[in-house]
Parts: sequence; C-alpha cells; structure tokens
Amino acid sequence: MAENAGSTSRLRVITTMLHLAWQADRVAAVLAFVLAGLQAITQSFYGLWLMFIVDGIHSGSPLRVVVGAAGGVISIAATVSVAYGAQRAQSRLRDHTRYMMNGQILNLVGAAPTLELHESPQHLNQLDAFQREGHQLSQVLPRMVELCAVTVQIITTAVLMVRVSPVLLALPLFAVPSLLVSFKTSRIFRDSGRRAAEPARLAEHLVELTATPGGAKEVRLFRLQAEMQSRFQQAHHQIRRFDGRAQIQAAGWSLAGRLVFIAGYVGSIAFVVRQVTIGDATVGEAALIAVLAGQVLGLVSGSSEVLQLTIRSLVAADRFVSLQDVFGRAAQRGRSRAAEPQRLSHGISLRNVSYRYDGAAQPALEKIHLDLPAGSTVAVVGENGAGKSTLVKLLAGLYSPTSGTITIDGEDLASVDLTRWQDRVSAAFQDHARFELLAREAVALGDIETLSDDTSADLKVLDALERAAATDVLSALPRGLDTQLGSGWPAGVDLSGGQWQKLAISRAMMRRSPALLLLDEPSAALDPETEYRLFEAWSHVAQDLRERVGSITVLVSHRLSTVRMADSIIVLQHGTIAEHGSHEELIHKNGLYAELFHLQASGYR
Repeated sequence: MAENAGSTSRLRVITTMLHLAWQADRVAAVLAFVLAGLQAITQSFYGLWLMFIVDGIHSGSPLRVVVGAAGGVISIAATVSVAYGAQRAQSRLRDHTRYMMNGQILNLVGAAPTLELHESPQHLNQLDAFQREGHQLSQVLPRMVELCAVTVQIITTAVLMVRVSPVLLALPLFAVPSLLVSFKTSRIFRDSGRRAAEPARLAEHLVELTATPGGAKEVRLFRLQAEMQSRFQQAHHQIRRFDGRAQIQAAGWSLAGRLVFIAGYVGSIAFVVRQVTIGDATVGEAALIAVLAGQVLGLVSGSSEVLQLTIRSLVAADRFVSLQDVFGRAAQRGRSRAAEPQRLSHGISLRNVSYRYDGAAQPALEKIHLDLPAGSTVAVVGENGAGKSTLVKLLAGLYSPTSGTITIDGEDLASVDLTRWQDRVSAAFQDHARFELLAREAVALGDIETLSDDTSADLKVLDALERAAATDVLSALPRGLDTQLGSGWPAGVDLSGGQWQKLAISRAMMRRSPALLLLDEPSAALDPETEYRLFEAWSHVAQDLRERVGSITVLVSHRLSTVRMADSIIVLQHGTIAEHGSHEELIHKNGLYAELFHLQASGYR
C-alpha cells in the first residue's frame, strides 16, 4: 500500500541535485559554479582598488592611483563578462536539469507496476505539488550557484577585512543570526506549503473541471458556475490564510536577525573611524572597510534571502527525491527472479484474497477463493461497486492483495516479476485512455514494438481492428490510419465514446499471445445488440488463444445476456463471490444471477 514520502536529509537532496546537474550537462555545471565564484571575487575587489586610489591621492603616489584605477576598470570589465557567461551557463543548466528531472519522474511513475501509488491521496498531493512547483524546482541549481557565489564573496570580504584589522571579522559574525533565521523561516514556508497542498490541488481540479469538455458540459447544464467559483474561492482563501500566516511569522524573525546585524555594522564603522583618528589605519583602508561593510550589509540582506529561497527550492527538490524513492521502491518490488510461464498449464488461483482501498471503511474484495483454469473464458458480473474492476486489476498485478495469495500455475504472483507478467497480460478497460495520436499509433500502443516495424505495422493494426470487430471505426477516419485523433489538434478528428472504446479494445488485441486477456466493461458505451455481436467475435479470439497458449479470457459486463457464452460466470456481491457456475447452472439454481438475468431480460422485451 501507500508509503509515506517523508522528508529526505538536506545533504542527500543537495548531492542528488548536484549529481543530476553533472549528468544533465557537465560543462554547464562546472561553468555555472566557477563563473559565479569569479564574479563574486571581482565584485569584492572594488573596495581594494578604491583603497589604492584614495591612499595614492592622500600620499601623492601616482603609481598607486594608476594601479587602483586600472584594477577597477579590469574588475568592472571582468564582472560584466563573467556575469554574462554565468547567466548563460545557469540558464542552460536549468533547462537541461529540469528536462532530466521530468524524464526521471515520468520513467519512475511508469515503471511502478501497481496502481496504489497513483490512487493514494498523499502521493497524489505530492505529484500535484511537484507539477505546480515546476518554477521553484527549476530554480534549485541556480539558487545553489548563487549561494556558492555569496559564500565566495563572504570569504573574500573576510580576507580583505583581516588586512585592516582582525577585529573586523566580528562583523560577519553579526550576520549569523540572520542566516539562522533563514532556516527558521524556510521551515515556516515549508510547513505552510504542506498544509496548502490539498486546497491547491482542489483549486486546480475545479479549474480543470470547468476548462475541459467533459466537465464543462455539466457545469453549464446544471448552472454550476457560481458553485465552482465559490469552492475555488474557498480553496484559495485557505491557501492565502496559510501563506499570510507564514509571511507574517517569517517577516518577524527576519527583522529580528537584521537588527542584530545593523548593530554590528554601526559598531564596525565606529571602530574604523577611531583607527583612522589615532593613526592605526589609512584613509584608503577606511574607504576599503566602508565599501566592504556596505557589501557585507548587502550580503546579509541578499544571502539571507538567497538562503531562504535556496531552502524553499530544496523543499521542491526534496519532493522530487522523495518521489524517486517511493516510485523506485514500488518498481523494485515488481522485480524478482521468478519468471512468468510462457504457456498456462493449470491456470490462476486466488486463495482468501482481500483488498481494501486506502481510507475505505470496508474491503472492496473479501476472502475470494477462486480457480480460473487455463484456457477458460470467465465472465464476471455484479452490480456497481461489487468489486469487478478491483478483481481485474488484482489479476493484472496492478494491485497487490491486502491479504491472501494469487498464484499463476502454482507460482505466487508476489514472487513473479510483475513487469514481465504484465507483458503477458492484455486488457481493455471501461475507463480507457484516449490517446490523441495518429489512429495507427493509438492502436499499435498495445504492442509498442509494432511501431518500430514500418513494414508490417499497418497489417498488425488492421488485424487487431478485425479481431476486435472494430473495422467500422475506419469509416470515421478521413485519412485512414494516418488520421490524427482529437479535435483539439490541427486536422484532428474526434470520435464517439463507442468508437474510442473500440480503439481501446483493438489495442488489447495487438498482443497476439497474452496469457491473460482482460475485457473490463469493454462495451459499456455500446448498445446491447452491438455488444452481443462483439462478444461473439471475442469468443472466437478466446478460442484461438486457448488452443495456442492456454490463455484465460476474463469478461466483465453488467449485461448478463451477453456473457452466457462464457465457460463459467462469477457473480460478485458486496465484494464476495455470491455464485459461481455456468449460465445454465446459475439459472437452474434460481439465485441472484437468475433474478438479475430475468430482470434484465424483461427490460428488453
């Protein structure tokens, strides 16, 4: 089940991001840090050149004036040049790293063989926040580079201060409270962000409902605009309340830290003035300290803010690393040494299998004891919420049982490599995906290797359409298999719900030799007569698979008249098996199945 994606150590987050930057673009990573450091050094030297000029004028030494002026010009030119290069390197590094992070998350999410993480509210909040925090995440490395530059400038400034008097090193110490406050304020913002994650996700969902065709129809029909707006405002009121409290608390702590530094700043200036007065420092050194003290003041203000922003961006990076861990562990659990059988000899058995969704009061399935013989065609029926789709996802390895075992030819599915088992499963779901690609691609995705074979791809796709009894969809495609699907694309064509469903079924038929074929309400958008014709066609497919590889075909439908051709029928009720047998046996038993069958049959008379 879902795992907690707790906070990761900050050191690990930093090292992970640096490693990611190194992988993304080594040249840009090195240049970004080196050039930022050089820029900090050239800026710190402004005060040194000013000291040469002032002391040269005061002592009547033209050479010192010339050295100071030349050094100042060189520093300014170097700062401008280095700043431009550093900016370009950071921009390139940011883009390449962000691309790699998205690619890794996409790969990790897709590699997780089960769906629990996709359906856990906690991890959905994490994924949603990861997507919303795209800007902050893209700023992680630039912030780290900026923090590196600030550190270099602080060290350079400290070295120059020692040149005048070691006592002046106390000035940076007055900045410590401001830096410590940065950690406090970052925790405040992090906690605020966590509390705001759920209302922020709700606000995004409400926008999506009103902006997408599916939700927009009902929003307009039922006049829900005011309700959606009200809920949106309530969600944003919560977000603003959390953020407002965080801003006030952070401002209070930041002000306290800066007041401490200002006291040290005033003291350092007074100290240097006294040193000049008693002759222990030159006028040029006083000018140097005045410039350095001003830079330190800017560094305190800037570094405190940079540190806060860095830590806040590291919170987004922490989420990235946590998601890596969670989905990485889930993907690893799907791998094992046991291989799935190439041909089913005995079949699939479920022993005391139960499954409970996170937060559910009752299990969706409870103590299921069932045998699915190799080569059999099994129908699963029952009312909505009976557990039909949950059973299908358990068989496909998309869910792991809460308790009990599922075995494939005697091998526990928990010890079988789930990714390899899922390579032997093909399925069409009621809540199927609408891949807005070329029609050829939308079908061929059912066997991804087909897309790389240009010579036979069309033949395989047409064969899948034929096996799914879906060739009539071609009449709605003006450019045949080259037609772009989806009206939102140039020259794109939208399809009816039934046509999209037929393409989903055709995808399921792309795998020629699955050990398990799952058809979960595959014809829910079709009329009963069309569904019956399709089930007749699929029965021939099931017969072919039975003879070649001993495949099991599982049909889920709420229309009982179309499943009577199955070898056996499982009737689910409230998550348990109420009845199990052939159509004739269940009718003869005159139980729940017979009652539902006669009730539906009377509706079509």
